[in-house]
Amino acid sequence: MKPEKKERFRLQTLSNPVYIAPVRDLVFKLALMFGFSRNEAFDLKVVCGEALSNISRHAYENKLNGPIFIEILKYEKYIEMKFRDFGIQKPIVKGLARDLSEYRERGLGLFLISKLTDYHVFDQSFDKGTLLTIKKRFTDD
Repeated sequence: MKPEKKERFRLQTLSNPVYIAPVRDLVFKLALMFGFSRNEAFDLKVVCGEALSNISRHAYENKLNGPIFIEILKYEKYIEMKFRDFGIQKPIVKGLARDLSEYRERGLGLFLISKLTDYHVFDQSFDKGTLLTIKKRFTDD
């Protein structure tokens, strides 16, 4: 079987919250360029912001200089984003906020990542850090 054509974009940033908005904006623009609708691109922007905020807050405990590696892969039918940190591995607690009527201060980021993507998985099989992989399909127009 012939492998899917893909485009790859890589970025390294720091866990400093001042970099979240520019990276989110870049993800939004790339998603539009790749063919997502404005609403879908905005969803990916939100997911990116939540992932980076969680990494900064939890993995690096608000330290400003923790490295974060982001890889964006465009396939024919979906986009894949990977967020890799080398911070503290904290348990991924699922189900803190199952819907917005159960809003709590904790868990909204994971709720948004779950609801705005087609697939997400956290890999903590490393000695340090976590790899979050998300996928979102292009909608058929």
